[in-house]
Order: sequence, then structure tokens, then C-alpha cells
Amino acid sequence: MVREPLVKQSLIGRASQIRRYLFIRFVEKLRLLAVAFVLALLPLAYASAQTVPLAFKHGDRIVWLGDSITAAYTYGRYIETFFLLRRPDLDLTFINAGIGGHTAWDGLNRLDRDVLVHRPTVVVINFGMNDAAYPPNSPHAAFVKNIQTIIARLREGGVKRIIWVEPSPANIAGVASPSKLIDRQNQLERLVSAMQAQAVEADVLKVHWQQPLKKALALTESSPDIKLIPDRIHPSALGHALMAVEFLRQTGANLAPAVVQSTVSETNVETQFLPAGVGENKPIKFQTAVARGKSITVDVGMALPPVPFVLSQTQIKSVASAELDALRSLVWRVSGLEGRARFNVTVDGLTIGRFSGDELARGVDVMRDADTRPSLSPQARKDLEACSLKTGYAFVNDYECLFDMIVKRDLLQAATRGDRVRDLPDFAAIGHSAYLTFMQSWMDASNAAIDARAVLIRKTPHVLSITRAQ
Repeated sequence: MVREPLVKQSLIGRASQIRRYLFIRFVEKLRLLAVAFVLALLPLAYASAQTVPLAFKHGDRIVWLGDSITAAYTYGRYIETFFLLRRPDLDLTFINAGIGGHTAWDGLNRLDRDVLVHRPTVVVINFGMNDAAYPPNSPHAAFVKNIQTIIARLREGGVKRIIWVEPSPANIAGVASPSKLIDRQNQLERLVSAMQAQAVEADVLKVHWQQPLKKALALTESSPDIKLIPDRIHPSALGHALMAVEFLRQTGANLAPAVVQSTVSETNVETQFLPAGVGENKPIKFQTAVARGKSITVDVGMALPPVPFVLSQTQIKSVASAELDALRSLVWRVSGLEGRARFNVTVDGLTIGRFSGDELARGVDVMRDADTRPSLSPQARKDLEACSLKTGYAFVNDYECLFDMIVKRDLLQAATRGDRVRDLPDFAAIGHSAYLTFMQSWMDASNAAIDARAVLIRKTPHVLSITRAQ
């Protein structure tokens, strides 16, 4: 008689444990369903967030017209590499016509020689930094009028779309007033206001990046290591990266993060991701077999790749750029694994780390330690060793290979610029023509090599792997 209540208590306790266990399992299933649901909506979310249609079309020839900030072409190379990796189907051609010290007035006076000769379908105009330094009575100071004339001339020359980019800011932090630099920044802000107020037709798109750069300048003002505009006029590589993501965002490029979702069952792994290329808003889904206790491998070579303009998370956090962080990352979410079990993750054979099943379900950025990879030496970059590396962070190698190939092509392009070759001594007309023809054929070959490398990269498998840790 004494034991009956104890038995009942034991049964009640056991039933309570079962209910608790079932409840936990139910909550876990709901969580996994929620993850799958959110991922399924991810392409739609990014598609709906893109309110501007892409400014570039298949086969476009884009000329960058500007001053020394454009001539440096760092932001232009970032953008070009982005399209080579994520939209190779567009077959775009980019030509840099930036010259240091120039204003919109100078750009207007060299349109035929430096721009229209390339038969562009799109021209990006980026002046203002030097225009702001001229006195009001100078023709160089008539910023908006000169831009309007450039636009009209470009239309006459058959250009289909024009992208007018506002000037970047000067870095006036810590500069005592009165100062010519402060006067220049005040004038730059007046030029930006005039640009914003100027009505444009449908074939002209304005890109605004003065305010985002000023915000980043404020965030990094006290940093001893991060200099966004180190000489107060010309942005650093990080500054150009911010300019590139603003340009891409405002011209309708898809900045969706690279996310791969895998769901593991007893017999297979179901994976989905957004692909690079024309179908980038429609997720690819496929299944691969898995044997119990063996490694899980997924080829994500067709997925949207990370495009690491900036590898350092410290730099990205310093300027609070979600876009730079998203472009740098490749997140792999794997559901269906034991939550407390530990698993080794590799990318193309390179160990990324050891994670629990719960951590993998939340998502692991396989690019998280990419910035700790030893940098290539200047000679190695010159020799394009990133194009042939078989180890290391393959996605970083892909990016650096294309970027460095573009740098070498641009050196050739700079050598053919009109103001560089027209005054060469003893250069008769026939010699000048032969030189330009030879250099153009060399540049064409360089562009073909870049395009071919981009195609090869898209065809190269990139394998994510998981093995259970011992």
C-alpha cells in the first residue's frame, strides 16, 4: 500500500519527461521549418529589395569619365570584377577614361578622343573634386552646365544610358579654419546640392555617395589604423570599396549574400542556393547521396560567389557596411545534424574549423578567417599566381586573379591614351597608327583572357565538406 503512490509518482514523472522531450522535438522541428521557410523567401526578399532595374544590359560597353579618383580605377575594378564573377552572362566591356586633375570642362573637351571613340553604350561621369577648386568666373566652375553639355553630346554620339556620379568628399577632419580644403568641401556640397536639384531624363541615373562616405569618415576619424581618405582628397582602397558597393546598390546590382542551405536526412543531402548569372533570382535545388557516418560534400561552384572587395572584418566593421560584409561572406547552413555533435568543415580541402550541429544549423561563414591568409607578394601578384594557386581560400584566389588581370590590362590601356602618345618624338602618322593598332590588339587579347578566366572560374567546382569529428 505504501508503494502505490511512489509508482504513480514515478509514472507521472516519466510521462512528464516524455511530454517535455516531445515538446522539445516539436520546437526543434518548428525552428528547422522556420529556417527553411526564411531561406526559401530569401531570393524573393532580395528581389523585392531591388527597386532599381539593373543599369547594364548584355554586351554593354561602359566608359568611366572622370578625374584622378576615376583614373585610379580602384572602384571601377571592384565593380568590373563583381560583374565578371556574378554576372558573366552580361559580357560587359569596361574602359577607363579618367585623367588626374580634370574637371567636367576638361572632360567635355576630350569626349571625342577619349570616350566616343570607344563606341560606348553607357558612360559613367564622375567629376567635381577639381571643379570645386576653381573660382566662380572660371569655365571649370560651371559644373552643372558642363555636365549637361556632356550629357547632350553623349546622346548625340549614340550613348544609350548615362550614370552621373556625385563627387566624393574631401577629408576635413582636424583641419583648422580658414582653409582652402574646407572651402573646397563647402563648394563640393554646393555642387552636390545643385546636382540633386537638377532634373534629368529617363536615360540618366544619378548615383549618390557623398553622404555614405562622410558617415564612414566620421566613424573612422579617431582610428589610428584606418584612413578612408589618407591624403584628404583621394580615397583609400577601403574608400573605393564603399564607393563600389554604393554604385552597385544604386544601379540595381544584386548584392544578395552568398548563402548555401543544406538539409541532411538519412540517405541524402538537399541543397539550394542562388546561382550566378542570368538566373540569379531563382534558387537552384539538388540532392546528393550521403552514407551514414561518411562525409557530406556539396559542390557550390555555380552559387553566387563571395566578392571580397575587403577581406578584413575589422575594416568592414569600422565603416559599418552591411553590403561589404555580405559580399565578403559565404554562409553555409546545414540542418538535420545532431545538435551537440562536432563536425569538421572544409572548403576545397582547406580546413575552416570545427562546429557543432547547432552552429551549422544557424550558419557558418566559411570565409570567416580568409583575411588571415598570407598575402601574395607584389611579384606574385604581377605574375598572376592567384590564377594558378591550388590551395588557400579558392574564392579569394578567384577574386584576386581577375582583379590583377584587370590591373595589367589597364596598364596597357593607359599607354594608349591620347595625351600619352600624341607628342612622342619621331612618331609619324603611320607609326602612330601602327602603334595604336598593335596596343589595341593587345588589349583585346587581354580582355579575351579575362573573360575566359571568368568562364573557367564559373566552371571550376568548389566543394564544401563536413565530416564528423572524432
